[in-house]
Amino acid sequence: MLSEFSAIEGRSAGFWKLLAGLVVLVLMGAGSFVYVEIHGHAVTGMNNQIVWGLPHVFAISLLIMASGALNMGSMSTVFAVKQFEQFGRFSAFLSIALLIGGLTVLMLDLGRPDNMLLPMIHMNFRSMFTWNVFLYTGFMTLCLLYLWTMFEYKQYKKLIGTAAFGWRLVLTTGTGSIFGVIQGREVFGSAITAPTFVAISLTSGTALGILLLVYTFRFTRRELDDRLIFGMRNALIFFLLLVAYLLVVEKFTRLYDPASYDVESWILTGPWAWLYWLGVWGIGVLIPLTLMFNRNIGNSVNGVLMASAYVVIGAFCFVAHTLLAGQSYPFDLFPGYTISSAFLDGDAGRYAPTLNELLLGLGGVGISGLIYVLGIRFFRMLPEKGQVPKGWELPWSP
Repeated sequence: MLSEFSAIEGRSAGFWKLLAGLVVLVLMGAGSFVYVEIHGHAVTGMNNQIVWGLPHVFAISLLIMASGALNMGSMSTVFAVKQFEQFGRFSAFLSIALLIGGLTVLMLDLGRPDNMLLPMIHMNFRSMFTWNVFLYTGFMTLCLLYLWTMFEYKQYKKLIGTAAFGWRLVLTTGTGSIFGVIQGREVFGSAITAPTFVAISLTSGTALGILLLVYTFRFTRRELDDRLIFGMRNALIFFLLLVAYLLVVEKFTRLYDPASYDVESWILTGPWAWLYWLGVWGIGVLIPLTLMFNRNIGNSVNGVLMASAYVVIGAFCFVAHTLLAGQSYPFDLFPGYTISSAFLDGDAGRYAPTLNELLLGLGGVGISGLIYVLGIRFFRMLPEKGQVPKGWELPWSP
């Protein structure tokens, strides 16, 4: 079995250019962190109302993609989809790489990294941040064990893989619940937020896995059966339809409640409406579905890659809209009463990200990319050929 897997050679000029580019991203992110550490968060676009800015958007996007990146491994281990078993190592390792990149940005954006110790030392089990300490470390541990069983102890692979599958659902639910259980911000506080985060992780993780798998095989000149990509395309279509369903249900239930009508009207028509309609719905759902349901585009690997790229960008837009619009809506400190003062009462929050924040976020992407590239270079993560079982055909095509 080990002979079917191999590390990439990593001797070409393209490999060294890619490695150098990722190192530059990491160094720029580190420089941005040092600059903000010296001068304070006043040099960012964040303020007293928008306290989670662009770095948090990058961090949470990487974290939910880390959960979804385990899809290929879960499909083979939990649901016995044998054609994806060969990508189990790739899937688990990609989850680890994305998780480390996201957590690094999350830690460095706290103002002082040592603040990360506070939820560990002072446990408040009524806070989702405390629970997330256990969820992230637990998921990391299970992914490492899952990867280990695929290398050495295959008799435990199904047990650990099933545990990792269940944990990733709890992990993404916990991430979504950070916003779904907040009552102080009127845009947040929705029971559907957590399952929507789970659905977004399924789509973005699958899409990112498709992109990296195809381009890795192409650049290393390995054979990859197109039917494997089309099988993942079919899964991606259903995941996108689930996202669309949850988005519609959330707006229907919120608009049906008279107490939420003003908030939802602001979301759909206010200053952040463009990000919701263009980013979440347009780029994240409608465009990729249109591409994949087109018989010519959807039945070509390049067409699936194009749709997958839109899905990844759409997931980033979803997280950005959730965070930024959620924090921008004016506070209603005393419902039913009119108050006024000189401190932003009734004003929507304003936020413009700075270059420092962008570089810090890209630094996290660079860390994940660097871990992935070095991992496939020194460890046998990828099959030498991506093949399908004899006699297997796609159940359906658009």
